[in-house]
Amino acid sequence: MQQHHKLAAEITYLDPDKARFFVDAFEDLNLELVGDQTYSRVRVKRAFPLSCDDCFIVVQDRQGQEIGSLARLDALDRDSRQAVEDELERAYFTPRIQRIAKVTVTNRVPRWEVETDRGPRAFDIYSSHRNSDVRLLGGGRVIVQDADGNRYEIPDYRHLDPASQALVEEMV
Repeated sequence: MQQHHKLAAEITYLDPDKARFFVDAFEDLNLELVGDQTYSRVRVKRAFPLSCDDCFIVVQDRQGQEIGSLARLDALDRDSRQAVEDELERAYFTPRIQRIAKVTVTNRVPRWEVETDRGPRAFDIYSSHRNSDVRLLGGGRVIVQDADGNRYEIPDYRHLDPASQALVEEMV
């Protein structure tokens, strides 16, 4: 007899009307489940960080045990949503590349020199032969991962200057 697995039965969804997120005096994110309990120093993670950054947010206690998931951030009250978004921004620090000054390759290791929304950056990626370091997603979106695991985003490389567009197209 084939057993059908029900994914929804394994996911604990948090009721956005009862979930209150707040930052305490130590700047730690906390979760109060109204009428139930409060969790201090919770962690939030995106289940799908590349494809859906404001949905399916996993909430863990300080030991890393899952408390539950939020289907959508926009279902939270304004203050809770802002607290979670701020924490996600810290956890998923992703500068946006606005211009690529140059890409040089030494011993097959590309070094990118870029202008981002957070200032100039220079970083290496593992190899010009490893497609996972520069990934073209739908709609012209590009994610670049450097050799240290940091991510950079180009929301739509087709909106970059022509020289930057050509460098991206060489790398994907």
